Amino acid sequence: MTPPDHPQTPAARRIIVTGCDHAYFELVAELIASIRDHADTAIAVIDCGMTAGQRTALQAQGVRLLAPHIPDYAPRRALAKRPSLAINISKLWLDQMLPDFDLILWLDADTWVQDGQAPERLFAAAQSGTLAIVPEIGAKRADLLGVRWLCPGWMQIRSFLYKNATRARLPFTIRRRIGAKPLLNAGVFCLHRNASIWPVLRRWQALILPRRHMAFTQDQLCIALAVYIDGLPVTFLDNSHNYIGPWLLDEATGTLANLFFPHAPVGIVHMASQKAMRSGLENTLTIPTVQGGQAAVNLRYGGMRARAAHGG
Repeated sequence: MTPPDHPQTPAARRIIVTGCDHAYFELVAELIASIRDHADTAIAVIDCGMTAGQRTALQAQGVRLLAPHIPDYAPRRALAKRPSLAINISKLWLDQMLPDFDLILWLDADTWVQDGQAPERLFAAAQSGTLAIVPEIGAKRADLLGVRWLCPGWMQIRSFLYKNATRARLPFTIRRRIGAKPLLNAGVFCLHRNASIWPVLRRWQALILPRRHMAFTQDQLCIALAVYIDGLPVTFLDNSHNYIGPWLLDEATGTLANLFFPHAPVGIVHMASQKAMRSGLENTLTIPTVQGGQAAVNLRYGGMRARAAHGG
């Protein structure tokens, strides 16, 4: 496949995609509302167990519903126990699932759009056929590479990529090449339908997915392998386009702000590892403010909207 050569994809050929089961429906409804706050972009949801009422509610909003794509080599037993795993598997097939669209932006169900320019920049970055994605570097962890010292002069690499490449039984030569690289977070990424990376992602998926307990993490591992091992083109965006913390509130604007000065508003909020927050709007997290204080905040779109409505 060759990268697209047109200067700009019409808005009608762009789509934002997510996926959920019945338990994550409220989060997806909030994600859709946050997108519609900024643009009338086409939206699709991969249905991995929503109720009939939930499907009807989305269709009434003009949302396209998609059945997951489950390749023959997918682990049937794991999917039977946890059907929502099919969402992560389907991420690498979106070009074939959505033939009517050229630019495809994936957003996990536990994300929401705070700044409408963030999706626009992701679309723009992917226009030429490169993978647009955010590397997990910067403020989230002071120790970018997880290391356990065994004794003087000896250490054990504990990075996500090294661990999962080991679980996938990939050769040490590959583990060594990707082990110290930053994770490319698959919760937010954008690709052109004709991007050359799609078949490479699926080649790695066919190798990794049948191996035990890899269904949940295979998407991020496949992306890393396609970029770091095969050298497929990638454009990195800053962490504001897939922000997973540390959390900071700007009380003057009522927005979640980037930890880095000048504390610009976060573009896309990603509530990774925020299980309690995702489960209910009544759950809050005490975070610092730009103004030097502290505030109890629910990071969800609904939580931030409620805070604004009450003048918080």
